[in-house]
Amino acid sequence: MAESYQSTSSASDAAREESLAGRPNGSEELRARSAMKLSELKDKLAGAQDVVKTKYRVVSESTDDFVHDSPWKAVTMALIGGLIIGMLAAR
Repeated sequence: MAESYQSTSSASDAAREESLAGRPNGSEELRARSAMKLSELKDKLAGAQDVVKTKYRVVSESTDDFVHDSPWKAVTMALIGGLIIGMLAAR
């Protein structure tokens, strides 16, 4: 249902943009609307980037703490992971 709504809304947006482009002042309105949508998209991407940075820092710090607290466990896990990947690659 969401896909049909999106395709309907994108079709209506395309029709609206075509009608705006046909008017003498339509290209300016279309340019302004496109600039506004671009600005909104940049804001959303900046927000997503902040979330990813925060999660990366948390994972990085917890991994660093784990390796410092129990280095032999980390070495063992890396060794086992390397053996598994090596056996899979040898097939």
